[in-house]
Amino acid sequence: MAFKNKVLQSEDKVDITPMIDVVFLLLIYFMFLPLQQEADIGIKLPSDSPPAEDLELPSEHVVEVFPNGLILLNGSPTDSNNDRGMPQLTRTLSRLKQSSDRAGIDTVVKVQADPDSPHQRSIDVLNACSKAKIKKVSFAAYGL
Repeated sequence: MAFKNKVLQSEDKVDITPMIDVVFLLLIYFMFLPLQQEADIGIKLPSDSPPAEDLELPSEHVVEVFPNGLILLNGSPTDSNNDRGMPQLTRTLSRLKQSSDRAGIDTVVKVQADPDSPHQRSIDVLNACSKAKIKKVSFAAYGL
């Protein structure tokens, strides 16, 4: 009878050595798994950076008013001489304001009106600045 108990006891033992080997192999595998390099497939994802045209903004925009009613924005003519609504100037100022806001800088407009220019044209420029939501507007002596 004592012999049967010894045989039964030896069969009940579980050898955990193979299980420990497997655990160490899995540990080593998962330690070196992050070291594998990912292949670059050459896709350029869009970024939230502003377009290149927004990078070079002047510190202030100059609007010149001439005696014949001509309006120049940074040296470029805008709108016709008799158009009081000034849609082109308003659109351009709005785009400049949006670009400045994206770049994180204030939009500053300096108005240089010729002494002989109609005062209504200067008021039209101020109205265009107001429509474009530009709050920093200043007047400068003509020719400076």
